[in-house]
Amino acid sequence: MTTSSVAVGRRVVTEREAVAPLAAERPRLHPWLVFTTAVVVAFFGLIYSRISLDRTGFDLDELEERIAFEEARHLDLEAELARLQDPARIDRLAQDMGLVYPDALVSLDVPAAGTDPTDADLRWAQVGPLLGAQP
Repeated sequence: MTTSSVAVGRRVVTEREAVAPLAAERPRLHPWLVFTTAVVVAFFGLIYSRISLDRTGFDLDELEERIAFEEARHLDLEAELARLQDPARIDRLAQDMGLVYPDALVSLDVPAAGTDPTDADLRWAQVGPLLGAQP
């Protein structure tokens, strides 16, 4: 295949160039398309980051409210614990149930099981003074 040339102005145009002059003159949209796509993606990325930041802020507010509620509950429970551990209250409840301090101490000597009462087990002899020392 041979190409014929046609003189156009100062330049010689070949047959191939004469057939596709529109391709050479067509504006290039590719860089603008890439730039526009990058701007749109960046815009939606910023929107998404802002939404996730707001969502995190709402979660943080909810957790702070929950912490404040639990701290107040903790203080109420500490006050209740202090009220329940009051020695005067415990003494009053014990007396209502019939628990009182004994007037006199009574020591019991318990012989060892299965032996002669005169041969008391050494362990019982050591426990006796401890039991007698209790108020």
